[in-house]
Amino acid sequence: MVNCNNLVIMCMDYRFQSTTHTWLRHRGVEGKYDVISLAGSSLSMLNDTETRTIVVNQIDLARKKHSVKRIIIFHHEDCAALKDCPKDTREQLKIHHKKMSLARNVILNYFPELIVEEYFISLKGVFYPAGFKDVATV
Repeated sequence: MVNCNNLVIMCMDYRFQSTTHTWLRHRGVEGKYDVISLAGSSLSMLNDTETRTIVVNQIDLARKKHSVKRIIIFHHEDCAALKDCPKDTREQLKIHHKKMSLARNVILNYFPELIVEEYFISLKGVFYPAGFKDVATV
């Protein structure tokens, strides 16, 4: 049996599905992750308590049934779920990283033993990890 110790939280947007799964495959995670796919990825769990409960319950199930130890959150450029977002990629990167950090804090409040990673995906298919500082090169 494959050890599935990762859980991916990603947007349902079709434009990023293949890119995200390919990125995960190149990092040796293919076939070793569960997926929660929602419009806006983890954004929805920040403002909607019902969605937060659903996501937390899914994380708990994955933890118990599949021994998930790491959560990988993906947000992307041009996300319709983020209202009034600037068009500039650099500004979107900053906003999404702040939102993912808030989501990470929510998750760790429930499950402090988990590892949470965060990545922003540009329309060009570039993945920017949390803490990426050189926004001038975006």
